[in-house]
Amino acid sequence: MSASSIPLESEVATWLVQLIESESLHDSIAGKEALVSIAEGVRQAHFIPSFGIDYRSRLASAEAAEHVLNQLTLLEIISVNMSISLTTGEVLRPDILCFNPESRTLVVFEIKRAAETERQTITELGGYEQELRNLLPFVGDYDICFVVVATEWSTLLNHAVGALNAWSGKRCLALKLALDVPGKHLSLSCHLPEAWHLTGSLALAPEALQTINLYLAEDDPDMDENWPPRSVITAMDVIARAGDRAGSHGFMMLWKDVNGMGRGVWGLTLCGIDPYAMYAWWRDHGLPQRDSEIALFFDKNLDDMPGLIPSSVFAHIDEARTLLSDRYDLELGDAFSWDMQLKALRMQALPRRFEFWGSLGQYAHKFVCNPSVRDRYMPYIGHNDLDWTDPDVALPLIQNLSQGTPFLGGQIRCSDAFKAGTAIGTLIIALRNAATSEAAALKLEPFVCWSQYEALRYAIEMQQISVGTDDIEEPIPTLTNNPQQRLQAAEAMRLWIFSHLLGDDHTFHQHCFELGCSGPFLFGDLALRLGYQLPREPRGHMLGGLREIMKRAIPKVAASVGYQVRSEAYKAFADYLSPYLDIGSCHDETSVGTAVDAMPDDELIAQFPKQILKGIDSIIPVVFHQAKAVPISAVDWDWLKAGIRALYDAGNYHGAVIRQLDGTIGTGCVDRGMTGLLAPISDPNEEVYFYDNLAGHAFMAKITWQKLIEMVTSD
Repeated sequence: MSASSIPLESEVATWLVQLIESESLHDSIAGKEALVSIAEGVRQAHFIPSFGIDYRSRLASAEAAEHVLNQLTLLEIISVNMSISLTTGEVLRPDILCFNPESRTLVVFEIKRAAETERQTITELGGYEQELRNLLPFVGDYDICFVVVATEWSTLLNHAVGALNAWSGKRCLALKLALDVPGKHLSLSCHLPEAWHLTGSLALAPEALQTINLYLAEDDPDMDENWPPRSVITAMDVIARAGDRAGSHGFMMLWKDVNGMGRGVWGLTLCGIDPYAMYAWWRDHGLPQRDSEIALFFDKNLDDMPGLIPSSVFAHIDEARTLLSDRYDLELGDAFSWDMQLKALRMQALPRRFEFWGSLGQYAHKFVCNPSVRDRYMPYIGHNDLDWTDPDVALPLIQNLSQGTPFLGGQIRCSDAFKAGTAIGTLIIALRNAATSEAAALKLEPFVCWSQYEALRYAIEMQQISVGTDDIEEPIPTLTNNPQQRLQAAEAMRLWIFSHLLGDDHTFHQHCFELGCSGPFLFGDLALRLGYQLPREPRGHMLGGLREIMKRAIPKVAASVGYQVRSEAYKAFADYLSPYLDIGSCHDETSVGTAVDAMPDDELIAQFPKQILKGIDSIIPVVFHQAKAVPISAVDWDWLKAGIRALYDAGNYHGAVIRQLDGTIGTGCVDRGMTGLLAPISDPNEEVYFYDNLAGHAFMAKITWQKLIEMVTSD
């Protein structure tokens, strides 16, 4: 609608004043329920917070809108198009300025009836906010609300308001002004600023987590000091708050050196997110984006930009330097990625305390305070009075962010069983070796500790699978830190996984799990780190088990879905095996066995956790469990539609809404191998593929959005 058909801004202001004075403004705004439902969606009883960078802008604007809408009753008008400047000769005129005496909140209205004037909006709001803070110096962001009323929401205005809410901590409600032409009545409706190009990222790129160590060196350290001095804890708080103020994002870990590898007892590992490494990861793994000038610039120069910790982290350290320098000589060193840093520390140091800032801090805080997390996901948080500073909470969070959550979607593939076996097997091996002598226990204390945290990360997800199904009757055993009971508890966990989580109906998964349990020596550097050499006989036995899995799985190729649709995983597996056999035509056990036996041992060991397991996943179905009904009361369908549209615009005409075994709903792509068998989506606004795993087996169909909504909400 042209701006000329809309009344003048002064007339719109007069109309808004009438609504405010008659206490009808709030009720006159259409579309409130849709915005509020987005904010309420993350407060559902069964909702577990996730770190979704793509959803941050949308959720922030929805939560800001919900807050501002709640302030639009009982308003008292302070001024209408009058200057609020405290300085003579300066003019600062908000269209309408109101005060809510109940919440003691200021509400600033800014009206824009033409696109030509929208460019001024954020400048004007910033000027008004500065003057309000001049008058009320300690008023918080929570207590100043903005309402932008515009006829046309341009790209610039959408991005500006989205940035205010998502990255500047402001609370701005976007309203769209329209004119009912037949009756010539003005109307208001909620507008959600769509100001984010979807990246397709579900986690943080491992190479984006860059670290550096701050060693707290002393000439005569107290090696018996088990808990850090108060000054160190205070310094961590100062660094984290500095990170919040600077708008940076990261975390830090305080650890104790128990093996005497350094000059001091205490060290801090500080981790920041390298934004350029994140961009490189999105470019290679995320959704396509336009080749803008800035994108082309970084595409050209990224190879010359190694992953580095952001320089802001050094500024945060400087703010706490005086707190630490009274006792310690501060030494910075060992700048590595987070994964590399852990490999160095897991044999040397005990993690003692964590702190977060920026987006990671917000996520950690909301996670710990979430009722569903405390009641069923990590109930030990409340039982043991823990929070995000404790390693039992922080490490699973961080590792899930960087490596992905185990058993994605609640499904158990052969590769998942192998990884779970590696985690629990590493813990058992560490505990057994630590039990041989007091000296071994002291030496292996860090390794046992880190192994326990990794096993805990898997146990958390296995517990969710167990309670979410009807056919696992035996409760999962509990891991413990009690030195006299922890080995027995770990072995009980191993037996439960084999017998109950996997079960005798899934022998392939059981074999992969057992191979993982006995394979930490075989597949990693565990033997080197523990100072042991794997004897030839166990090595040969494990290699025999590995080959047996392949010999039994490959003949089943012809009946697998991966083979029938020529999935990407199947084709990669076929290419890998092509020097030895053609799995597309070689299905008899004798020829398969001969080919597998001819494969070199070292190559099998190197490729089994990578290429081979992915191929086996494409042949062997996931573990079947009968899932319980998952209550779903609020799904952001507009967001799901936006994801499908983004895929469609990127040239993927087989976008799917995916419902996982654990009830989570998201968007993704139909496997490329299946696209030749399935009709493309003709209109992403009308139809979509639905890929449903809730019943424990895959079901896929192309249906209308309306039918999908009815199907999901009626379950």
